[in-house]
Formats: sequence, C-alpha cells, structure tokens
Amino acid sequence: MDILWSILGFVVVMGLIVTIHEWGHYQVARYFNIKVIKFSIGFGKPIYSRQGKETEFVIGQIPLGGYVKFADEREDYVSPNDVLRAFNRQSVYRRFAVVLAGPLINLIFALLVFAIMYMVGVTGMKPIVNGLAVNSPLEKAVKQNSELNYFSNNQAWSVTQVNGNEVFSWQMVHQQLLQSLASGEKAISISFQNIEETDVISIHEVSLSRIDINQPNQNWLAQLGFLPSKPIIPAILGEILENGPANKEGMLSGDKVLSIDENLIYSWQDFVKVVQSHPNKVVKVVFERDNAIYDAQIKLDSSVLEDGQKVGRMGVGVFVDENTLKPYMANIQYGFFEAFEKGYQRSIDLFVMSIVMLKRMVIGEVSTKNLSGPLSIAQFSGQAIQSGLVAFLSLVGLLSLSIGILNLLPIPVLDGGHLMYYLIEMIKGSPVSERVMVVGQTFGLMVIVGLTFVALFNDVIRISHG
Repeated sequence: MDILWSILGFVVVMGLIVTIHEWGHYQVARYFNIKVIKFSIGFGKPIYSRQGKETEFVIGQIPLGGYVKFADEREDYVSPNDVLRAFNRQSVYRRFAVVLAGPLINLIFALLVFAIMYMVGVTGMKPIVNGLAVNSPLEKAVKQNSELNYFSNNQAWSVTQVNGNEVFSWQMVHQQLLQSLASGEKAISISFQNIEETDVISIHEVSLSRIDINQPNQNWLAQLGFLPSKPIIPAILGEILENGPANKEGMLSGDKVLSIDENLIYSWQDFVKVVQSHPNKVVKVVFERDNAIYDAQIKLDSSVLEDGQKVGRMGVGVFVDENTLKPYMANIQYGFFEAFEKGYQRSIDLFVMSIVMLKRMVIGEVSTKNLSGPLSIAQFSGQAIQSGLVAFLSLVGLLSLSIGILNLLPIPVLDGGHLMYYLIEMIKGSPVSERVMVVGQTFGLMVIVGLTFVALFNDVIRISHG
C-alpha cells in the first residue's frame, strides 16, 4: 500500500510542479507570438494527446519532467508563414525571457504555496522543555550566561526564538538549526520563556560542534541538550504493517501492549525502547483487547540505523488520542497579508540555504549524501498526501523551489545553461559557436547523469537502512 501511495504522490506532486514550470515557458512564448508546437508533461510514448489550434498537448509515460517544443529552423522545417515566429529568429532578450520564465514561475509558485499553507495553519509540537541534559552544549552555555538557576527547579520552559527568529514548534527549531548548519555557523542563540510567561532568558553561543550536518538521522535536539516535555502516550497499536511480525501473529489495531518479555510497558516510549533492544528475537507480548488479556510469541524484524546499529521492529504504528496531544500542540495561522510575508520569508530562507549547501557540496565541506533522488521524492510525496493538506503544501512548495533553483544552475542542458549562453551572446554580440554548445551539452549531460546516480544511490542506501 505504501508503494501505491508513493507512486500516486510522485505523479501528483511532480506532475503539478512540472506543469507549472512548462506553463511558464509556454505563456511567455505565446506573449511574444512564438509558435509552440508541443507542450508535454512527461517523456516517452503519449498516454494522452490533444491537438489544439497549433499546439499539441501531451502527457507522456515517464513522469520525470517535461518540455515545450517551439518552431525552430535549427531543429526542423518551419513553413514560410511561421518563419518570423520561429524561436531562433527571436532577439536574445526574448529567448532569455522565455527560458527564464520556467524556473522563475517555480519560485513564485513556491511562495504562493507557502502563503496558502500559513493561511490554512501550521500545526506542530510546542517546543517545551523540562530541563537540560548534563554536560550538553546548552547546559554549558547556560552556565556561561549565569542562568542555570532558572532551570534548576524543574520548571517547564518554552523555546521562543532561535537566532532571533520566532519559533512555535520543534519542527521550526529544527529548521533554524538546519539553516545555521548549512551556512556554516559554529554557534547559535536560543531564547526561552517560562510557561507562566513571567520570565524570558536568552542563551548565547550555544555550540553546534556535536551536530553533524552529514548525519540527518542524528537527533540534533538531543545533541544540543534539550529535554523535551512529552505527553505520556499509551502503547496502543494503530497501523499494523501487512505481513509484519505483529500482523503474522494476529495482533490488531487497538490492542494495548501491557508487557514484553516481562518488561512492563507503561507508554509507547517504553514499547519502542524494549522492541528496539531485541532485533531478530522472539519475544512474549502480553496485550489487552476488549477488556480481555492475551499473549503472543512474536519474532521481531530488524533494521539498521545510520550509525550501523541494528534495532528491532514489530511492524506497527501508534494510536494517538488527540485529547492527549492537545496541550502540547501549537496551531499557527496567519491572515492574508501576513501569510504572504511569512511565505516570502520562508522562500528566501530556503533559497539562500539551498545555494549555500550547493556551494559547500562543490568545495567538499558538505557530503553529497545530503542529495535525494526520485525514490525519496516518491516516498515523501506518498507520506505527504496521507498526512494532510499542510504536509502536502509544504512538500510541493519545497520541491517547486528546488526545481526552480536547479534549473537556474549554469549547467548546459538545463535552463540555466541556456541563460548562460544568452548572457554571453548579449555581451559579445553574437551567439556562442556550435562547437562550444555541443561540448557544453555533453559536459552538462555528464554532470546531470552523475548527480542522478549519486542521488539514486543515496535513496537506495537510505531506504535499505530503514
């Protein structure tokens, strides 16, 4: 079922983003009266085709991109009536505008999607802490700031700002950490407010030395020393993975786990801890169903984490009562104008972070393990569609922005490569030679194939490691 959701999600998300991208090329070409022969979403044999007045609209079998084909004397015969409308006959400034329109509309679309997301409302876990881990970067920074007495009475505190930026959820805290790490910062500042909202403290120079940006599965919040305040969630099973260990032994959604190998289970956290410590082992699970007690012998599966550690898996998800989570949840919703302001700021932050990360990858400061390919996109898309509108909008906005940035890179075969040629033509007054273009196309194709291979390799490693 997950595979079907992933396929559906990939087709919907990438189809939408590619359509927006090609629509940008198409509309600007029409504005300049350039003849468009074909508008295709996807490649390969058409599964749908409709002939318009002069443009054929096509959906291809392979949903990995798209293209807009113009009348062009360098590629095919152009009738005398359409010669003046051929792409190659246009001024370099018009050609530049047509090519730029694709990635530009992706960037604008991302802003609009993020704005809609903020109008709908973003939900997340409140960043509440009950204390700081001993000898952690946070505790050391607190001591240096002479604020340790504030955290010594087990009072709950909420994180309000990271590097001067407001945060309302742990996800937002994590995003700020990612931005700081991507830009190469060595330390950050964090502001706290107690739950009674009577005291506010700011902690400066919190070291990021324990966090490795090349290990995305590392628990960055724990590495910094946050001890989050968590709701006590009963160990009640939600989703049961088909053909998983629990499913094979007849366990059902709604079953409440009471013990595993005589280890009493009081919460879902207890359940996860015990299961993960028994990879590939047979365990006795005692559970409650309809006020009756049952037990089952279950052979656990296992998976390997990023650091090589093997952990046990039972193939189940957790059932969470919304009332249990409500005090810990934040829902942030903005009005029309403020939502656009927030959407614009998020777009700028992600744009800058992406460019900095690419630069650091090129010079070797950041590992290419951070690249994700189509398999990851498919998996994330399937999860986003199942998770609701906000998760879907967040992913669409991020991918649209990424596609826009990717196509602006000065790599031949991408839009950015064509824009680079046009800029050279503007400066020297004549087009680059055909030989330069052929060599550039070959080089660009090699770069894209190489990056695709690395991204796919990363996908396979990540998925195979669970």
